[in-house]
Amino acid sequence: MNKKLRMVSFVLLATLAFATQKESFVAAESPPTDVISMAPTYKDVVYATVTNDDGKKKELKMNIFKPEGVTEATPVLVYIHGGGWAIGDYQGDDAPKDAKKETAAPPNRPAQMTGRATDQVATDSAYQVFKKVLEDKIAFVSIDYRLSGEAIFPAPIYDVKGSIRYLRAHAKEYGIDPEKIAVAGNSAGGHLATELAVTSDIKELEGDVGGNLEYSSKVMAAVDFYGPTDMFTMGPEMDPTLQSPEEAAETHDSPRAAEAKLLGFDKEGQGVAVLRDIRDKKQTNSPYWEKVKLAELASPINYVSSDDPPMFIAHGGSDSLVSIQQSLRLRDTLNHAGVENIFMSNSKAPHGGQGEDVNNAAITWVTKKMLNK
Repeated sequence: MNKKLRMVSFVLLATLAFATQKESFVAAESPPTDVISMAPTYKDVVYATVTNDDGKKKELKMNIFKPEGVTEATPVLVYIHGGGWAIGDYQGDDAPKDAKKETAAPPNRPAQMTGRATDQVATDSAYQVFKKVLEDKIAFVSIDYRLSGEAIFPAPIYDVKGSIRYLRAHAKEYGIDPEKIAVAGNSAGGHLATELAVTSDIKELEGDVGGNLEYSSKVMAAVDFYGPTDMFTMGPEMDPTLQSPEEAAETHDSPRAAEAKLLGFDKEGQGVAVLRDIRDKKQTNSPYWEKVKLAELASPINYVSSDDPPMFIAHGGSDSLVSIQQSLRLRDTLNHAGVENIFMSNSKAPHGGQGEDVNNAAITWVTKKMLNK
């Protein structure tokens, strides 16, 4: 074999050896962690025991997910589920599946399939969207709160604030950074996330759920996916091209509405329309004036101030359950107060899945806030 041929053979052998070694190395690498299917690091953690309006006790729970391979204290994103304040719990998509029941809707399928507003409670997988923060070494916590059939407002915001205080009080135990807690929610959960973000200095809305009152319930950032912001205007603000005024009134102003149940004003002849009329006429001597004030307390639009944390707001332009005007007015109010915010709208998105671009933008935004990038 001449010198030139030997050199070519050596190069070929070296190339083959390197390629084989590279393939072996790639095969030996651990596959990326599938955070969506990850089990809770701390499961069914009881953060408070509360009393429902009927006197029964309830344990409020949370699931805590820590990113794999991280030993230092991590930021944490607290997720608040939607469901018209009436359904759902902290387990989200990680709830045990009943094999006898039909499988859940695909994650990206819009919630509003029938066209009826009353069937449009957001059941998209916002839970999975926000759980992805685990990929960025941020802890994910999904919390429970009392539903409207268990206790009326302000019970759910008391519960949410109690969960934040609990996490701060137990930060060392769970390996989280108590100074880097953000919140995210969709639909009713978006409402509670916003309410939490803008009412940190409102004693009437703090409560004492779970104790730990020496700790703050403030958050450093909030993500609101199509949440209500004003209890009084849900019906009147609905776009008539998406829902008729009559149906909007039934959905939001009647005693059968989710808002009426949240406020405990859901008997025949009651509903938000009655409260709006009392408020507009300033009938302070009405026996329902306290309910008017309760509806105001439940409307985060009333409490925006310059020291509120930055917010990311997403709302679909085709939402026929919660009018996009609820989020547009929140954006404008935040702007007027000088509070940093980002508003995104997928014009075709319903009350549910907002699309990959909006989801990714929200995760990127909250991740940068929490990691101070």
